[in-house]
Amino acid sequence: MRLRKAGDPIHEMHLRVTIDTDLNVVDADAESLRMPYEGECDQIGPSYKRLIGLNLRNNFRRKALDRLGGVKGCTHITELTGVLPTAAIQAFAGEVYRTHASPDAAAAEDEMPFQLDRCHALRLDGPAVAKYYPRWFRAVPAPADASDATLKKADKR
Repeated sequence: MRLRKAGDPIHEMHLRVTIDTDLNVVDADAESLRMPYEGECDQIGPSYKRLIGLNLRNNFRRKALDRLGGVKGCTHITELTGVLPTAAIQAFAGEVYRTHASPDAAAAEDEMPFQLDRCHALRLDGPAVAKYYPRWFRAVPAPADASDATLKKADKR
């Protein structure tokens, strides 16, 4: 461990995961570019190949922790694996699920896509839903102007 100047990062790490359209991990790699223990922290990257074969929708977080938790991985990089299912599903939901033709496709078209109304960008009353998912867009009535409410109260007197 060495003394760092103010502003120098202690950690800089990358986790790269490649998934297929079924959300299976087909490749994975991790790399530590800046770390507190050079020659130690930067040796664990290849262990993240253990993510290959896992599916992001099938108990991924638990299985990733089983394979990489504790001394089997880097605590910081393993923590990053916890956001993979949400990040991938939200980022690719429209594209990934359009590629699957199934007997239930017609029924699925009647169901609201699961990613909608689960984050700020994809809220049902937001501009992204209005643009990309107009069928599911729900405009929220504008709040009544306070001056209108005051006038209505005055009229009732």
